[in-house]
Amino acid sequence: MFKAGIIDYTWANKPSVAPLGQIICVTDVGENGVLCRGNGTKWVRMHQVNLYNLATPVVLTGTTTETTLLTIPIKGGAMGLRGRLNALSFFSLTNNANVKTLRAKIGANTIASATPINTNVTGFNFWLLNLNSNTSQRNNNATSFAIDTSVDFDLVITGQLANAADTLTLSALTLEAL
Repeated sequence: MFKAGIIDYTWANKPSVAPLGQIICVTDVGENGVLCRGNGTKWVRMHQVNLYNLATPVVLTGTTTETTLLTIPIKGGAMGLRGRLNALSFFSLTNNANVKTLRAKIGANTIASATPINTNVTGFNFWLLNLNSNTSQRNNNATSFAIDTSVDFDLVITGQLANAADTLTLSALTLEAL
């Protein structure tokens, strides 16, 4: 991005002082960087950020153990005090009565889960909202969490099959910070 007066930084080397009205571009957050504006105290995202787009499908079969399908690193502080992570995903599954378990986790916290059966496709969509704090959240099921989003963390998507002969495929996933 080029514009007179807008300087590029990485998340780690952005200025600690955020002068009121100054705009910077943080190049290593999201797919194309993120514009942040100083509010006199801290840097605030100016727009939603596409943090991740799945490029290649991930297939799970041959095991009944919970298996990590995808790990998405998120920069500490990137959500902001009132920020929200939105995940939109699409799975294809063996269409039978066997349970397939989908989970989204941050550390030891399962922030979303689903157990589709008798379907060949499903969407696994969820969000996590910071409640005016980096350490207090609620998800789309009104479950409360105390995850410290001011430090770097990983969003982990897992799958588990009840029958090792079944297949679960993560075909698409987009993660945004709003």
